Amino acid sequence: MPVKLVDVIRASTVECSHRGDMVVVNSGGEVLYKLGDPEHLTFLRSASKPLQAIAALELGIAQEYNLDLKDIALILSSHSGEKQHIEALKGLMKKIGVDEDALRCGVHEPLNKDAASELAASGRLPSKLHCNCSGKHLGQIAASKLKGMPVESYYKPEHGIQADIQKVISDFSGFPVENIIKGIDGCGVPVYGVPLKNMALAYANLCDAKFMDGKYNKSQNYVIGAMTMYPEMVGGTGRFDTELMKNFGDRVIGKFGDEGVYCVGLPGKAVGLALKIEDGNGRAVGPAILETLLQMEVIRKDEIERMKTFWNTETLNHKGEKVGEIRAVFKIR
Repeated sequence: MPVKLVDVIRASTVECSHRGDMVVVNSGGEVLYKLGDPEHLTFLRSASKPLQAIAALELGIAQEYNLDLKDIALILSSHSGEKQHIEALKGLMKKIGVDEDALRCGVHEPLNKDAASELAASGRLPSKLHCNCSGKHLGQIAASKLKGMPVESYYKPEHGIQADIQKVISDFSGFPVENIIKGIDGCGVPVYGVPLKNMALAYANLCDAKFMDGKYNKSQNYVIGAMTMYPEMVGGTGRFDTELMKNFGDRVIGKFGDEGVYCVGLPGKAVGLALKIEDGNGRAVGPAILETLLQMEVIRKDEIERMKTFWNTETLNHKGEKVGEIRAVFKIR
C-alpha cells in the first residue's frame, strides 16, 4: 500500500497529503530502503528515456552522425522548448539528415512559460520541436535510418527500434520482455511498465560500470556524461532534473516521468531509486527525492539549501506572500 510521503501545509494545518511508493536498490537487486510497495507496477514514462537512448546508441548513432554529449542529452531529454533547445535540435536534425516532417511526436506549447509567452507574442505557433519528447524521437529516427529500418513508422509498436528498446529495458531492469506492460505514451511512441523495484534496478545497473561484464559500457558512459555535463538540455531553466544534476551531478543522475514517476541513479555506487506518487502530482516529487537523498547521506543538509525551493517548497499567495509549504514527512527504512 502507498504511504504518506509529502504534506501540503497551510497555517500549521495539513491541507492535503501525497502518498506513494519508493524503493532503493543496488545493482545486485538488494533492497536497501523501501516505503510502500516496491512491487508496484507502473509505467516508466519519460524516466525510460536514458534507456531508450542506450538502445539507439548501441546501434552506433553517435559514431555514424558524429553526435556529441549535448546531442545525446537532447535525445534522452524532456526539454522545456526554450531557444537553446530549439537551436540544438535543429543542429541535431542537420547531423542526422532529416527535417521536422519526420517527427511523429505531436505538438504542444513549450513547457517553459517564458518561452511559451515569447512564442505567442511573436504570433508563431508551436512546432514539433517544442514537444518535450522531440529529442527522443530524433534518436529513434537516427537509429532507424542507420539500420535501414523504415523511418516513417519508427513510432509504431511493431517497429524494430521498439523491439531494441524493450530488450534494453529488460536487460537493465531485470524484468522479462514478455512481462513488460506496453502502452502508448503522450508523444505517440510505446511506453513500458515494470515494477518499481525493477525501475530502481535499471538505474542502479545504468550506474554500474561492471553491468553485464561491460556489454553496454560505452553507451552507459555516453548517457551519464550527457546528463551530468548538459543538465540544462535534459530539462531546462528551473526544472528539477536540471537543478538536481547542476548541483549534485558528480553524485546523482535523475530523470522524471509523468504522473509522479522519478528515477535516480548514483554513479560509482551502482545504486538506483524509483518513486511513484500515487495521485501523479509532480509537486510531491522534489521534496520526496531530496529528502531521501538527504537521509541516505548522498547530499548534506548544508548542500540541500541550494535546492530549498524543491525540498521545502513555499506556497505563495497571489501577492507573493508565503502562506504555507510542501514538505516530506517520512523516514526511510
